[in-house]
Amino acid sequence: MSTLEIKLEIFDKLKNVEDVSLLEKTRNLLKNADTSEVYQFEQYELDMLRESEEDIKYGRVISQEDLDTEDLEWLSE
Repeated sequence: MSTLEIKLEIFDKLKNVEDVSLLEKTRNLLKNADTSEVYQFEQYELDMLRESEEDIKYGRVISQEDLDTEDLEWLSE
């Protein structure tokens, strides 16, 4: 089902809803999905991103396969 079809189906159902509580809950749910707001990173998040970029730049990385192996070894201890 396409995005447009889903939206139309939701709209058709909402047109007939008279339950104020359900409509308010739906509005609140959709308000949380509002993508027009730009997320503002906290300073600690920006610091973590900078550190991650430096790790990548200087090759301080580990493959997913190696990480999985380390996890299994750690879990088996």
